Amino acid sequence: MRSNRKNKSIACFLVMAVVFTYCFMPVLTLIRGEGGSAAFAQTYEEQIKEKEGEVEQIDDEREEIKNELSQVADEIKELQASVDQTNAQISQTTQDIKATEGRIEDKKEEIKQKKKEIKKKQKEIQKREEGLNERLVVMYKNGSVGFIDVLMGSNSISEFVSNVEMIQKIYENDVDVLKLLEKEHKKLEKERKKLQEEEQELQAIQAELAQKKETLKAQVEQLNAQQTKLDEKKKYLLKKDDELKAQADALIDQIKKLQDASRVYEGGAFNWPVPSSTYISSSFGGRIHPVYRTWRVHTGTDIAASYGADIVAAASGKVIMATWYGGYGNCVMIDHGTKDGASIVTLYGHCSSLCVSLGQEVQRGQLIARVGSTGTSTGNHCHFEVRINGQYVDPMGYFS
Repeated sequence: MRSNRKNKSIACFLVMAVVFTYCFMPVLTLIRGEGGSAAFAQTYEEQIKEKEGEVEQIDDEREEIKNELSQVADEIKELQASVDQTNAQISQTTQDIKATEGRIEDKKEEIKQKKKEIKKKQKEIQKREEGLNERLVVMYKNGSVGFIDVLMGSNSISEFVSNVEMIQKIYENDVDVLKLLEKEHKKLEKERKKLQEEEQELQAIQAELAQKKETLKAQVEQLNAQQTKLDEKKKYLLKKDDELKAQADALIDQIKKLQDASRVYEGGAFNWPVPSSTYISSSFGGRIHPVYRTWRVHTGTDIAASYGADIVAAASGKVIMATWYGGYGNCVMIDHGTKDGASIVTLYGHCSSLCVSLGQEVQRGQLIARVGSTGTSTGNHCHFEVRINGQYVDPMGYFS
């Protein structure tokens, strides 16, 4: 009897368990499903905010790099100005050295000619002295006329007087010529000495200029070494910025994937994003970056416009970014859905202000931001990008 009662109790419990399972489990499943959906939604929002927080953190790092790059660019610019100035000084010094060398050569030629003149003058003096000695040795030595010799050689008193006068005139003339020659000789010697002094001064100037040139060359080498270091730092910062940008783009892509994947793009050609202006200040493709002064790929089309001009959505879609985004400054990104299996996203950068918020649905032509020059920019414009499956493409192919 006791065993039968036990079996009946077990059977009753099993029946109640089956009834409970079939009757109450759907309700529990529904409750659990609703709770799960709420938990999923909460996780979804947290994921979005987490990714956005990561993007903001990367943007902060990129902003620091941008400031550092700007500082490096200024230092490079200053160094280049110093290099150019020093090279100009070297060029001028080289010209001065060449001009001084020319003056030295001219001075040497003048000295050479002066020596020839002195030598010629010395020969004239020697010749004149020899002639005087031959004619009036005694008169030249004693300084007076020998009356006996003249008297003995004269046939009359009148001839004697004439001979004395003639001899006296010859003597006086020779003495005058000798004095003149001596004076000219001294003058030539003085001029030669002066030329030699000038030559020495020019040689001293030449040596000084040569030393200056070597000093300037050393300065240029030092400046070039500093510039090389800054260039290396600049390359490192640009590489780091590219890596951070790639990380940010990957995060943006993840954010986009968290959006509605069922959205299909059916909008046709894009609307022009800046209605007030069609002036393109910089096209898509390779260019020298206006700030970093290096060859980089320009990932969009720059549309120049006045400050505060309207920026509108190129097509309908959902805002997946409306915040500061590194070098893009104030930035809006819109997910337009997929077409032929490829996702389409547009980006509007350097805005002065934003008129939409994250998650907002926007329509083609709707005001989303205003033109500015925030981020890494050199003037008021809208940087417009088109990304297909995350890859940059030329936006001009998407307008009618």
